[in-house]
Amino acid sequence: MADSKYLRYYLLALLSFFTVATTEQFSPAAEPPMPEVEKTLRRPIDLTRVGEWIVSANHLEGSVSVIDTTRHTFRSETKLGGRIRSLAAIDQSNILLAVDEENHKLIPCNVVQGHVSSFQTADTAHTPIDVVVDRHGKIASVSCLWARQVQLFDLRVTNSTVSPDLSVTIDLPFNPGIQWIAPDNEHLLVADHFGGHLALIDLKTRKLRLIYQIGVHNIRGLALSPDGEHLMLTHQLLNDLAATERQRVFWGTVLENLVRAIPLQDLLDRAADPASANIVKVAHWLQYPLGEPGNAAGDPGDILVMDDKEIFICFSGTSQIAHEENLFHPLERHETGRRPVALETSADQTRVYIANYFDDSISVFDRDQNRIVDTISLGKMKPWTQVDHGHALFFNSRLSLDGWYSCHSCHPDGHTNGLLNENMSDFQIDSPKRVLTLLGTNQTAPWAWTGNQSTLQSQVHKSIHVTMQGGNSRLATTANEQAIVAFLETLSPAPSLSEAHGTTTHPSVLRGEQIFQSRQCHTCHIPPSYTSNSKYDVGIHDEYGLKEFNPPSLRGISQRNRFFHDNRAQTLIEVFSKYNHPQTGPPTETPLTPAQISDLIQFLRTL
Repeated sequence: MADSKYLRYYLLALLSFFTVATTEQFSPAAEPPMPEVEKTLRRPIDLTRVGEWIVSANHLEGSVSVIDTTRHTFRSETKLGGRIRSLAAIDQSNILLAVDEENHKLIPCNVVQGHVSSFQTADTAHTPIDVVVDRHGKIASVSCLWARQVQLFDLRVTNSTVSPDLSVTIDLPFNPGIQWIAPDNEHLLVADHFGGHLALIDLKTRKLRLIYQIGVHNIRGLALSPDGEHLMLTHQLLNDLAATERQRVFWGTVLENLVRAIPLQDLLDRAADPASANIVKVAHWLQYPLGEPGNAAGDPGDILVMDDKEIFICFSGTSQIAHEENLFHPLERHETGRRPVALETSADQTRVYIANYFDDSISVFDRDQNRIVDTISLGKMKPWTQVDHGHALFFNSRLSLDGWYSCHSCHPDGHTNGLLNENMSDFQIDSPKRVLTLLGTNQTAPWAWTGNQSTLQSQVHKSIHVTMQGGNSRLATTANEQAIVAFLETLSPAPSLSEAHGTTTHPSVLRGEQIFQSRQCHTCHIPPSYTSNSKYDVGIHDEYGLKEFNPPSLRGISQRNRFFHDNRAQTLIEVFSKYNHPQTGPPTETPLTPAQISDLIQFLRTL
């Protein structure tokens, strides 16, 4: 009897052991432990949805993070490259595409159980910053910022993997940014990242059809309107006739934040007209102002239109999102993390996910409760440096009066919107000057067109107190000026177009360099910064007769579209052929021939 009793206990214990082991090893409910997340600065810049997962592109860390939308929890993080800038998911699949702007790669991935795996990458042109996929999952389009190119890739999808093959590269006369595929799945619209162009590309013929000029800048959101008949753009509009006086900034007449709705018929049907000019102006649109005096909405970003026609917009500069069905009505605002830049929805559209760039977090907005119900951290941030603080301040429109605009508004990502601004830097009104790039600005002392700012901090101080009328902002401190300077000093000049195309070695480049030397161009534009600290009369003047200007650096000059202090030259060719720059050369000097101008421009394109 005793042996039987012990045997029964033994069998029960053994059965218990196997039950526990089986549960631990084979239960489908078991999940891997949450990974340890390293302290770093991720900077989420784009979001997309793959099934029940929200995937974030972490710009500075070069990784992607996955959020579980059923539990509102962080799931995983995967390092993909140098700087991941944009994501696109293929509908009805677990396939994802990412672009790495640092290593110039298109990275195909898939998402399985909340974890991302990557496949063989494809090379892109220089600095890919946006990727979109057509509705059939057959074509991917990549916009490449400094190469000024759009590349179309054929996608071969097999067994949850994808192989991109480059089909065609299309050159553009501007730096492309965000993209949008029309509902007909046959037309691609590409927005100018800095200025106000839209390129229309035919996806059937894979050719550029038209370029539209819409006279705006900082296009950061594209979406189909609720009525399905308009393309909606979030953007800014700089008024070159409005001096940056307090009252003009207060009323929003210096710089407006807007949503513009352009009839799709005007954009797409015009392309079918063979008599159309290559570059045309958009003539018809609806316009919706964002913000009001005392409560501005600086730097509008991503825009999202729901199936029930409600519209969500990021106010990136004021760190808010806003929503409303009718944009002619006041928009309801909600505070988010710092600099919300991207939006995505849950599958049932009951929640909106918001990427907060400077907080390394994702906010969750519940539409039924009409509030942000959760904020999901992507990981602990390492301590910020002075440069990190300056970076955040550069994009903060609260630095200006009532939040109308930030440093980024006129200097997108540190570059230039290429427009004229009357910020009274020459102590005059009604004499606007071109906005200068800040890329490589630490090499270009002194500052301003007249060279009247001897230090970069004095220029920043003037910008905050005069250009932005932000003297009463709690952010207008000496320490913050120094932080912005520290950030600006990290900005390198834009890569030349020749560098971006890999064509820096060409016989005409050497001939052009010889012309640069023989014509004494290096007297004012001294290598290696290709500027100098003096002012020069080059034969042109402003509205008040001012004719001596500090020469802008020629570094990255091929990445600009207008020239001289007032944008009078629309091309580099015009600088020399139409305006015979410099007009103050020796009277016996013969004008450059067309061949010499061509060689000189080829050299300038390498700087």
